[in-house]
Amino acid sequence: MKRHLAITAVMLLCSAVFFVVVCAGADPVAVPLKGKWEGSSNFIFPAPSSCPADSVMQAIATAKGIMTLTGASEYLSPVCCNAAGQCVGTAVITAANGDALYLTVTHFFNPVTGDWSQSEVFIGGTGRFEDATGMSTSSGTSTFTGPTSDIWQGTTVGEIKFF
Repeated sequence: MKRHLAITAVMLLCSAVFFVVVCAGADPVAVPLKGKWEGSSNFIFPAPSSCPADSVMQAIATAKGIMTLTGASEYLSPVCCNAAGQCVGTAVITAANGDALYLTVTHFFNPVTGDWSQSEVFIGGTGRFEDATGMSTSSGTSTFTGPTSDIWQGTTVGEIKFF
């Protein structure tokens, strides 16, 4: 009887170890992503030397919003823009719990209509987003509040993969 119990215990422990090893090597999970944002931007003229040579300004966007997976979140994005309204840069989305998503950003702004669109690539983060990958797109409208500032709103849709 004791031998049967010992064999059963060893089998259960081996099964548990196998389960832990298999789950640890699991592929990232792809999850749909949606968000809604409201924020403002400040424009710096001329663009700082850290921007590409054809940049005429730097825009620094900040926002608050809500996004699946992050809940109530904050957004910060410095981008460098050329005279055609094409901008490149980075962004950080910080979740309520402090976990952050890092993104590269390609942004287009039409100063006549106030419409903007943006594509984002997730390049990691902190906490549960440490190895995050994926892509999303955002679009919205903007209204100038002065010669070097605006307010804006927009939505985001995409897919993110993380463990």
